[in-house]
Amino acid sequence: MKKYLFIIMFVFISCEMEEIPVSPHNPGDIQINQIELSNDYRYQVFYDLGSNSIISDNLKTDWDLGFESSSQGYHVILNSSTYSSLSYIENISFNDNIDPTGLIWSWDNPNGDLDSSAFGDSRNVSGFYVFDRGFDLNGIPRGFKKILIDSITNEFYQISFSNLDNSEYNSFKLYKDPSVNFTCFSFESNQIVDIEPSYNDWDLLFSQYTHLYNDTTTPAYLVTGVCSNLDILVAKDTSYEFNEINYSMINEFSFNDDRDAIGFDWKEYNFNAGSYTINSNTNYIIMDKQQKYFKLRFIDFYNSDGDKGYPTFEIQEL
Repeated sequence: MKKYLFIIMFVFISCEMEEIPVSPHNPGDIQINQIELSNDYRYQVFYDLGSNSIISDNLKTDWDLGFESSSQGYHVILNSSTYSSLSYIENISFNDNIDPTGLIWSWDNPNGDLDSSAFGDSRNVSGFYVFDRGFDLNGIPRGFKKILIDSITNEFYQISFSNLDNSEYNSFKLYKDPSVNFTCFSFESNQIVDIEPSYNDWDLLFSQYTHLYNDTTTPAYLVTGVCSNLDILVAKDTSYEFNEINYSMINEFSFNDDRDAIGFDWKEYNFNAGSYTINSNTNYIIMDKQQKYFKLRFIDFYNSDGDKGYPTFEIQEL
């Protein structure tokens, strides 16, 4: 009996001490893709890493607000691509006429922290919101709306809204679409609009968005860049050449899930030349929803005609 026990213990200890063999990891081919935002950045483009393909695109002015779509969701986000903002009003009636002059405005945190959104937790507030819809494609202000969040359930949001002078009053029941992160709504049509693809189908969103500068007198600025889908991890690297990075190096990088982890600073504007230059020594290592790793590097911001707004990058699955 002792002999068998010794043999069992020897086998167990031997297996525990040895490293688990790992098969060589074959990387994919390096591919080049160009995203067409247009020279006035009018488009939002949803992109999938695994297939190196565009899943959908839309005009950035096609929507105004996004409503968190999970059954327990209660957050509301702004369409920051139009430089929209929000002001919270209390101690006066929703039916009063509102003068937006002097209101204090807030923006969503571009890192995607929903608790730092302009709406915050609107489930039990006593006041209402004034929404600045930002600018249209020609830079013309889109106007204001008053918004009251009447109720939030597992299935829908009930909202009321009007112009600041109470004209065009509407009440709308917005049902959640559990296949997407946010169910989007447009004040242009007063309807739900199909913007986000299914949350499992895309990884990156190429778009303008509102960036916050906490250390300047300008609290917000419209930039053109890349935001990540929820649960996407991104690491930024400037130490290696793009061709040097491989799968065995994954543990060397520090990943985070900020939605603006890629952001906009992969390019810089040269005021003397009047054009953008690319920081081609910046690499991004990205883990997608299927937990596959990719490396990405921007190589241009112009198309073959010299028009800006066409970010071009090379990408490879590690």
